[in-house]
Amino acid sequence: MDRCYIEYLNASKNFQRDILYFEGENAYEDAVAWGQANLENFIRDMIKYV
Repeated sequence: MDRCYIEYLNASKNFQRDILYFEGENAYEDAVAWGQANLENFIRDMIKYV
């Protein structure tokens, strides 16, 4: 089971640091899909493993 996260600055929270976790067999693919859909400056290097 994979577990990874994306750490980013959340504009809706006054640019405070926010972390979003992804778990399961497709954690990396889910993180990539979420990042591409929700972050304008997303790069795959933003995904870190726990």
